[in-house]
Amino acid sequence: MIKQDRPEVTALDGRRRRPFGAPPITHSKGSLEYFGGSRAFVPFATSTAELLKRCPNPTYGPRVHDLIAGKRILVTGAGGSIGSEIVRQLETLHPAAVYMLDHDETSLHHLELQLHGNGLLCDDRTILADIRDRAGMRRIFSEVQPEIVYHAAAHKHLPLLERYPTEGVKTNILGTENVVAAAVEAEANQFINISTDKAAHPVSVLGVTKRLGEMIVSDYAGRGTHIASVRFGNVLGSRGSFLESLAFQIANGQPVTVTDQDVTRFFMTIPEAAGLVIEASLMADRGETYLLDMGEPVRIIELVQRFADLFGVEAPELRFTGLRAGEKLHEQLFDGAEDAEATEHPRIWSVQAKQTPPARFRRKVDCLYQLTVEGRVEDLLHELVELLPSERDAIRNDAPQPALAALAC
Repeated sequence: MIKQDRPEVTALDGRRRRPFGAPPITHSKGSLEYFGGSRAFVPFATSTAELLKRCPNPTYGPRVHDLIAGKRILVTGAGGSIGSEIVRQLETLHPAAVYMLDHDETSLHHLELQLHGNGLLCDDRTILADIRDRAGMRRIFSEVQPEIVYHAAAHKHLPLLERYPTEGVKTNILGTENVVAAAVEAEANQFINISTDKAAHPVSVLGVTKRLGEMIVSDYAGRGTHIASVRFGNVLGSRGSFLESLAFQIANGQPVTVTDQDVTRFFMTIPEAAGLVIEASLMADRGETYLLDMGEPVRIIELVQRFADLFGVEAPELRFTGLRAGEKLHEQLFDGAEDAEATEHPRIWSVQAKQTPPARFRRKVDCLYQLTVEGRVEDLLHELVELLPSERDAIRNDAPQPALAALAC
């Protein structure tokens, strides 16, 4: 049971309230913020750092300041958790301008409110656009002429992409190509693609589309723009993350749903991940993939207990639901088709593919796009597998009933 003698929850509008009649939760180093209108609760950044026992604040060397200062920078997915934090951190490094691109107008409004104290949405640096629109991306990049691009826009919810794989292809593959092609055409100096640990040894539509996104980005290297992908695991406290669900369930006295008692995940705080992405920008060159140091994987049930301890509540009831299609029990950072090497940065590794992309890679990717237009889902899944022959056995064997498994045989 949850204790009843705690102060009310602090809402983002500054008012105090008891959400949905549930007992509120607070803590000396932060409280559960209530996002007005939505049933989502997340701790302050200091609390997420305490949950992971990690330092939440990024530190930059002088080379990062030299890289960013006075530059025109464009961030896609700027309204998302990682994109918005990249924007916030870039603003402290004195760029000439940071252009914030997103297709979600509400997220852009919220970000403007945080950055400038108003949500007027009249600033030319706030761009409403969809990365799936190739002509639109070319036009925007031609007008903005960004010198550095951080591509954070993506679909990231694994279960939804298992059900709607065409959406994963349109955003994580086609959208990524549209952005990197526009950046190269506009002669940007650097392009950084935000990836995920699910791209290593991928067994889900999310993992496969993000791995192919890395490969496409790499394919555009050597054309005048320094290009790289940056891969990392779950970001604790991001919108739609496990912590949001955990906080909501505890705040409302509900059982906490966990897929498996042994499941583990790699976690970082939002500021930590964004700061290391900016640091990795220095090493972007010919399409490398960089891997952020996320420490040791964390058992989810241990994270639940830490959360309960941090906010002074009794251990909640756990309900195990079983792994969902495409999910792994334990994530990996790189796989047997890759080699990892240390870099000049102590918390960033370089991941090199052992094999080159399959023959006619470019033609096969174009085929994916046509299949999404025609809605031929089964053929689309088959082509996704064919584009990653080194991962075929993993796709077939290592996840419970993934959408791709039957087609990898």
